[in-house]
Amino acid sequence: MPIQSLLWDFGDTLCNELSLWQVSPAWMAIYRSFDDADGIGAAWNRGDLDTPEVVAGLAKRMSLTEIEIHEHLARTDLFEFFPFTYAFFRARHLPQAVVTVNPAAFREMAQKLAFDQICETIVVSGEERNVDKGALCEIALQRMTTSFPNEDALLIDNKQSNIDAWASRGGPGYLYTTDRAFERDVAFGIDRLIGH
Repeated sequence: MPIQSLLWDFGDTLCNELSLWQVSPAWMAIYRSFDDADGIGAAWNRGDLDTPEVVAGLAKRMSLTEIEIHEHLARTDLFEFFPFTYAFFRARHLPQAVVTVNPAAFREMAQKLAFDQICETIVVSGEERNVDKGALCEIALQRMTTSFPNEDALLIDNKQSNIDAWASRGGPGYLYTTDRAFERDVAFGIDRLIGH
C-alpha cells in the first residue's frame, strides 16, 4: 500500500528549533542549560512541569520578568521555517498530523500558526505526558478522521531515535536532514521517501 498519511515532527523538521532562542546571548545560555542538572526542558516536555513553573525557574536565571519571558515564549514570529518543507507541509498533500515532543504550551503556538486548519490533529507530548514518539504517532492515527494502519503513515522526523520508535510499531519513517535534501527526495514521490 502507498503512504496514506503524514506524521510531521516540528523542531528541526519544519523549522529551526533554535530560532526562538537565538535572539540574544542570554537566551542561548538558557537554551544550552535547559537540561543541565534540573532537567527543566525534559520535565516540561513530559508535562511534569507546567509553563508558569518553567517561567518562574527561568526568571531566576535571567534579568527578565516573568511577563517578559511568557511574551517571548509565545512569539511565533521568531520561528525560521524551512522554506520548501514548510510550503510542502502547508500544501497538505495527504491527511496529516503534527506529532511533537514539546510542552503543552505548544498547542497555543500551533493554533496561532493555523496548524489546526491544515492538520487532522496535533499531538503534543506535554499534554499526553509521554515522550515516546512511537506511542504519540499511534495517538495521532487514532484521532484522525480516517483510520490508517501504522504501515501507511509516514513519520517525517529529524531524530533517528524517533524514526526507530515508530518503526518498532510497524510505521515507516523518513529521516529529515535539510530542506534541500527533502526537496530532492520528495521529487520522486512521497512513497520514495521511505528508506532515505
